[in-house]
Amino acid sequence: MKNFDLVVGMKFKNAHEFREVLRDYSVREGYELTLKKNESYRVTTVCKKGCDWRIHASSVMGGPTFQIKTIKGEHNCAKSNTNKFANYKYLGKRVEKIVRDNPDINIDQLKNTITRKCEVELRKYNPGSKFILRKKEDFETPTFEKLYFSLNAMKNAFLEGCRPIIGLDGCFLKTIHGGQMFVAIGRDGNENMVPIALAVVQMENRENWTWFLRELLEDIGGLGDGR
Repeated sequence: MKNFDLVVGMKFKNAHEFREVLRDYSVREGYELTLKKNESYRVTTVCKKGCDWRIHASSVMGGPTFQIKTIKGEHNCAKSNTNKFANYKYLGKRVEKIVRDNPDINIDQLKNTITRKCEVELRKYNPGSKFILRKKEDFETPTFEKLYFSLNAMKNAFLEGCRPIIGLDGCFLKTIHGGQMFVAIGRDGNENMVPIALAVVQMENRENWTWFLRELLEDIGGLGDGR
């Protein structure tokens, strides 16, 4: 998502797009936000730390188009390098765009780019998180092979608050590059799904599932000496 300032009169195709822009603004600017009103026809957001910044957007003439109607106050709170909005979905989209636009990027460059753009560092502010990006070694041009991603908070949520059962699933990625996404999820006592880890691979096969499960079990402490 391109960086830009939020201004009164700015329009979005629907409420979902406006919320995504708010998420990007929150992470990029370093201010934690909270939704005061979150409805299909209006969204009002304020600063979580209590300063007087406030933004309100609503539908245009009852249609799907959303428009910023008011922005009041200013942020006078300290910026933060930790943000709940910088979750696996947000970072996953950023990683996909960066790799697609820069297929020759190496792992260190990718990590530095994510840190610079998102102003978050997974291992610094969420110790124990794992991010693996592999390329094919037998190609002259660096070519994506597979990716594994899991936040330490996601793993702890599973280990501390979920049943000892893991659900696995895979789906096709509907992009020009294709590929498959693997996910591992748990369920808590209220039947809520809790994401544990995800991976992106070129195809679904035994080798890729084995790799994903080995990384997952290593993360949650389920691998014994028989690896």
